Amino acid sequence: MKPIYHGTTKKGLDIIRPFKRYTPGGKDVADSIPARIYASYEPAFAVAHSFPWSSEDGIDITTEDGLVTIVVPTDKQAVLEQEVCIYTLPDDTFVPTSEEETGLTYHSLEEIKPIDCEYFGSVNEAMEKTGGQITLV
Repeated sequence: MKPIYHGTTKKGLDIIRPFKRYTPGGKDVADSIPARIYASYEPAFAVAHSFPWSSEDGIDITTEDGLVTIVVPTDKQAVLEQEVCIYTLPDDTFVPTSEEETGLTYHSLEEIKPIDCEYFGSVNEAMEKTGGQITLV
């Protein structure tokens, strides 16, 4: 068992439960996918998905040579001030998420008790401490 990371804005969770929020693969596939817990072996990728953001606002995530980058328009950078939590979970029920093209996303259909949780005062702090970066455009 290796640790896998789940990002969220919710503090103090004793159990992580499957839910539907954004579903990889787009709206054509979303209705057919059950509630899931999404996680990644890459902590910065979990941070990048831990808070609500919208591609319609010009926010995006890139991965190049193992570096996770959140790309944010300068006028939307306030979204990065959110507190986020990264939960460390056991990976024994996670499988690759084929609908997500980076290959960094895994999912589970089962409730999971976290091993640990790290709180960050902002997305900026979390990305810095997990080895990711933020680019303002």
